[in-house]
Amino acid sequence: MTLAVHACRSLCSWHRTRKQLGGLPLLACRGCGSQWVRSEQWTPIDHTGRIPDDVRAELAERP
Repeated sequence: MTLAVHACRSLCSWHRTRKQLGGLPLLACRGCGSQWVRSEQWTPIDHTGRIPDDVRAELAERP
């Protein structure tokens, strides 16, 4: 499985899913359909420009 990354449509709302990728929890945007795991070198933001709580929790797990 590979990550899906789409252009933001000002609808971004990131949340944890029930899936994993490479043993890491997979987060997905309900607005644009992009996906993210904490090993990625970029950080998702939501439609308000802030880092969502679920993303912050995952970032706190980085070694």
